[in-house]
Amino acid sequence: MSRYSKVAITLHWLMAAMIIGNLAGGLLHDFVPTAGGQRLFVMNLHKSFGLTILALTLVRIGWRLSHKPPALPGYFTSGERVLAKGVHLAFYAAMLALPLSGWIMADRNARGQSWFGLFEVPKFGVSKAVAETFHEAHEILGWTMLVLIALHIAGIIKHIVLDRDNLLPRMGVGRARRA
Repeated sequence: MSRYSKVAITLHWLMAAMIIGNLAGGLLHDFVPTAGGQRLFVMNLHKSFGLTILALTLVRIGWRLSHKPPALPGYFTSGERVLAKGVHLAFYAAMLALPLSGWIMADRNARGQSWFGLFEVPKFGVSKAVAETFHEAHEILGWTMLVLIALHIAGIIKHIVLDRDNLLPRMGVGRARRA
């Protein structure tokens, strides 16, 4: 059985954890109290992790382009191949567009943006109106990412429960069963 490289597996799981955490922070930040700067703290983490996800996505794309992934199993139908590749491409697009839209939308705030308090992140210099447009896009992209994650999990469940195939070990989960 062919597997993804250790670098690809590490990037996948690290980014999955960061993306899910960042989605939770973004969707639930309104429930965090503003008193004592708690919401500001959560949003600063959200922005820093978003920028980290953006940078790691570029690393991941570079790795993917320079290291061929394992081929899809031969028993996949043409529909499964199209769906798998389409969701995969949509994930990459969302992993770029979601943090980028958040970075641009941050221009609507007067205060600067830092990366985990270590250094200031430059602004794009867009107008407040443009930044507000990117705010709307950011929210739509967040929900889109949730749908992609749900599709991905549904696919995993299908392969475990219905197909009972050997796909999960390719991504470092469990041991491959003998045929």
